[in-house]
Formats: sequence, structure tokens, C-alpha cells
Amino acid sequence: MITVDPITQEILRHAFSGIAEEMAVVEYRSSFSPIIREMLDFSCGTFDARGRMISHAEQIPAQLGLMQFALEEAIATLGPLERGDVALCNHPYRGGTHTPDLQLFMPAHDGDGNLVAYTGSIAHHVDIGGRVPGTESTENTQLFQEGILLPPVKLADRGRRNAALYDVIAANVRDPEATLGDLAAQVAACRRGTKRIAELCARYSTEVLRAAIESLLEQTSQRTAAELASWPLDAVEAEGFLDDDGLTPETPVRIAATVQVRGGELHVDLSRSAPQVAGGINVPWASTHAGVFFAVRCFLGSEIPQNDGLTRHIIVTAPEGSVLRPRFPAAVSARHLTVQRLADVLCEALGNLLPDRAVAAAHVSFPAFIVQATDPRTGRPSFLTDILGGGGGARRGCDGDHGIDTYTSSCAILPVEVAELEYPWLIERSELVEGSGGAGRTQGGWAIRRDYRLVGEGAEGPYYVEQTNPTFAARGREGGVPGAPAAAFLRRAGAQAEEPLPGKGYLRLERGDVVSFVSSGGGGFGRKPKAPSTGR
Repeated sequence: MITVDPITQEILRHAFSGIAEEMAVVEYRSSFSPIIREMLDFSCGTFDARGRMISHAEQIPAQLGLMQFALEEAIATLGPLERGDVALCNHPYRGGTHTPDLQLFMPAHDGDGNLVAYTGSIAHHVDIGGRVPGTESTENTQLFQEGILLPPVKLADRGRRNAALYDVIAANVRDPEATLGDLAAQVAACRRGTKRIAELCARYSTEVLRAAIESLLEQTSQRTAAELASWPLDAVEAEGFLDDDGLTPETPVRIAATVQVRGGELHVDLSRSAPQVAGGINVPWASTHAGVFFAVRCFLGSEIPQNDGLTRHIIVTAPEGSVLRPRFPAAVSARHLTVQRLADVLCEALGNLLPDRAVAAAHVSFPAFIVQATDPRTGRPSFLTDILGGGGGARRGCDGDHGIDTYTSSCAILPVEVAELEYPWLIERSELVEGSGGAGRTQGGWAIRRDYRLVGEGAEGPYYVEQTNPTFAARGREGGVPGAPAAAFLRRAGAQAEEPLPGKGYLRLERGDVVSFVSSGGGGFGRKPKAPSTGR
């Protein structure tokens, strides 16, 4: 076994991180859809020859921790990829998340043709077919309603493009130009990564690179174990609720976690969570892990990188048939609502274990609007997808952030100018909701309100907003007040008043209709000091 000196080891650690970040730049600069190039709903990473994560770009945490699940499934199904191969997968029960997230992997070889590593990209595609425009809906009841299903399959075989697969994808989606354009951006990103890894092999040798990868993962493992050993051994619990499953109003869905350090590992038991539900908010097992990994990393600190060396110390358990480990073919397309609540619950539990690192709860309302309309300027169908941030939780000595996409999400907001230039919509209002954060010694962050007026002839599509039930608003901490709940409204063309909408549903709109979404505020931290007495 080659021993890599510390300086070279550190250079190569940063080199792998730099490769993932460069891949991300290539992808967002060459992508077709605003959800990738403006909202940054994608991630890139590098992996060793066994499929273990080495590094990743800092985009969407909900995607980061699960890519190695899909890659390991691809290697088991297709065998080690050869030069020129490209593997594609989106199957939620084969290592995927939900069907719009296409995962793509490419092998990296040295100059002698030896497999050294893999590069990977995961990106959210605006539509991948299915029952409704935009594919996602809490009202889906089976995976088969959620678009084309791709188990690990070769998009390219030894450099030869799989034309039949491209044709099948194009025939099953509502906007093939966007889907194939974004897929090409993913290929370009992975190709750039494999080129950079080959350059590292040429400069340092394949043997040194392999040894450095192994050393990096082992160092991370040792640092993770040492940090966990400093944590209390108490078992801590927390729970939270989603408003409903999208099909049964006013029937909350429970997410519960018990967390404890045992034998150098952090055990996360999710068995007290609800059974799988009829609506589309169930969470594939890989996505459940991603939500757990995010929360734990928040409390481990940024000095420990997220790779296989860290995640091997996190043991997640949940019974099959639960909302966090559903049985095929349960619907999962809106699983992100549940992943966000899972991250929220885990942050509360870990805050109970490590109170000096605790924070108040952030919003998990995640207003999302996915709607198809014909653009009168071009005559082409368009698919507006927008996601709103909300209030971050207050911290000890620091107010919560305003208008951010919290926890495992981290999407950027769609710019008003892009929304109006590329889609038949007028954004009449886009503003922070003053005072929506919970009061306290430090205050929770503010929510966002955005109003959309349709200027096309007609539009339809699903939407969802969580935390409309005030009971489940973002919790305060140490006496802090909860944040304001979320809401959705519709004002029909010509009407003076807006009507409240249920938190999840499907809209059919006409020209001049205005849809409004309001996210929720973050929780406050600590009791607000009393105003000084005037002496009267």
C-alpha cells in the first residue's frame, strides 16, 4: 500500500472537491431549464471505483447523500462501467429519489484504461411524464403515475449513444427539448469530471490517487468517530407532523426519531413514524438517508467533509411499509415535503442532545407551483416551476435568516425577470412577509409571499404548501415563539377578493387569475426580554 505524504494528500482532497465544483459550473452554465441554471436544483459528485462518495458540490443536500445508493445499484446491475459508458437511473426503489431526478454516472479511467473513479450528476427535470404536468403531485397514489421509470440502464455504451433510449425518453415527457437539453448538460458535467481525474492520474500516478482516496475516507471516518465519541450517550427523541398526505385533509402524518450514540456510531431509529400513506409524500429509502445525513452533518460541523467516511457511521433503521421506507409501488413524487420535516425533527432531537448547538425550527412549508401553460408569444407549451423559501430558525445570539430554502433544499428563488421572460406569467408581488418570524430573544426569519397572474389563455398543474396548520408551524426554542403558518390563495379574474386554497391540490386557471403563495416564518429563540418599566 502506497503511503501518501500529508501535503499531497491535502492537495488531492481539495482537487476532488474542486472537480465536483467545476462539474457543477459546467452543468448550470450549459443547462436548458431555469430550474437548473437559475434555481440550482442539481448536484454533482465524485466516487471511488466501488461507488463510495469522495466529494460533492454544495448544491442540494437532499440529493447529496443518496447518489452512492444509485451508483452502487448501477454497478450491481450493469457491472463496472467501461470507458465511454454512461449509466442513467431515476427509479425511486432502485437507489433514486423521485422520478424527475435523473441520476447519471460516468467512469473515470487513467491513461492505461484502468478504472479509477466515477463522476455523477443528479438533476431535477421539469417534467418526466406521468399523470399530471410536471410529474409531481401529492395526489398521486402509485409510482406508475409518476412518469417514466428507469432502472440502471446505459445511456451510452462504450461511446455509442443509445438512440433508442433517447427516443423513449423524448416520447414520454411533455417537453422533450428541455429534458434532452438538461440531460446533455449532465453528460457534459460528468465528462469534465472524468477528464480532470485522468489528469490527476497522469500527474500523481494512479497508485497515488487510489491511495489518497482510501486515506481521505479513512481520515474522515476517524474524525467522525472521534467527534461522536465526545457526544453524550443519552437517547433523545423528537417528533413533528405534516399537515396531511395530500389525499386525506386534516389527517396529520407523524415523523418521529430516536437518536443515540452507540459504539462509535450514531443510530437513528425512525420506527415510530407513520405507516406509508396513500398520497405521494412517501420517502424512498435513499432519500430518507439523505435527510438524516444532512441533519447529522449540521451538528458535526463543516470541518468534517461529507463522504463515505462520515456516512458509514450513521445507522438508520425504519420498518418496511413506513412513510420513510415505503413498499413498491407507493407514490413518492412529493417526498421532499417529508424529507424536510424529517430534517426538522432530527435537528430538534440533536439540539436536545447538544443544547449548546441547538437552533429554533426553520420553515418546512416549501411552497411549490408546477404548472403547464401555452405561451401566446411562441405557441409552445411552457412549464413554470417555482419554489419559495421562508423563515430560518433563530439561533443563540442571532436572528433567523429571511426568505431562505432551508434544511435539505437550498434552491435559489426563480428571478422575476426570468419568470416573466420565459413563461406567460406576471409576478405581481414578490416580497418578504414582515413580522412572520417568531418572536424571542432572537427572532425567526421572515417568510416570502409571491403572487402570479396568468397572461396566457389557460394553465393547469399541481401545487403544494406545507405548514398551513398553525399547530405545526416552525417551533420556537427555549421560550421562543413559533413562526407564522403558510397559506395559499386564488383570486379569479375580475374578482375583488382572494379565496383561501387547501395546502395541496391541483389548479385549473384562466387568463387573469392570480395565485398567491405565502411560506411560513422561522421559530424564535429564547424568551423576549420584557420592556423596561417607565415607573408610572
